[in-house]
Amino acid sequence: MLEALPPGPAFLFLTETWHLDLVQARAAVNDTRPSWLFRWDADDFVDAEEHDARPVGPEWAGQIAKWWDPENPVEPYVRSRLEQGLSRGIYDGDRLVAWYATHVETDEVVIMGFLHVLDAYRRKGYARSLSCALAKEIFRRGKIPACHVYLDNGPSIRLMESLGLRKMKQQVFTGADIR
Repeated sequence: MLEALPPGPAFLFLTETWHLDLVQARAAVNDTRPSWLFRWDADDFVDAEEHDARPVGPEWAGQIAKWWDPENPVEPYVRSRLEQGLSRGIYDGDRLVAWYATHVETDEVVIMGFLHVLDAYRRKGYARSLSCALAKEIFRRGKIPACHVYLDNGPSIRLMESLGLRKMKQQVFTGADIR
């Protein structure tokens, strides 16, 4: 497949870490981010939702995009996910202070992402509540909640493990300049 890619910039998701070696043979890679793929099995689910988690509307796309990827124009993508996917947020009055949404939904799996808690609201259990609220919606659809956590994000890895998600395998996100 690499031979079929046109020259120029690309963003790649590699489902196996050894794929990175293949890409490097044909491209200069940059901003390589290895991650753990986690999955949550219904048998391991313990509901730890302690806060009111409600859906997040598309009017919050700009704020979420700013925190998720401030260097790139991702607001249209974030907006599409808030309009078409599942999301949950915690509010302080009318202000969104913590959120979790989804990237991809297949027949079997829903990939969660965008988890963030504003600094002033951390260490209150919001990420735990949001994770459980979003997972319950995914389980109601008869699907498996899953997520990617970058290897350098120790707090999120510890959160996922404490909630009972299982590490499945390492995968890689990378930018590439295809030659």
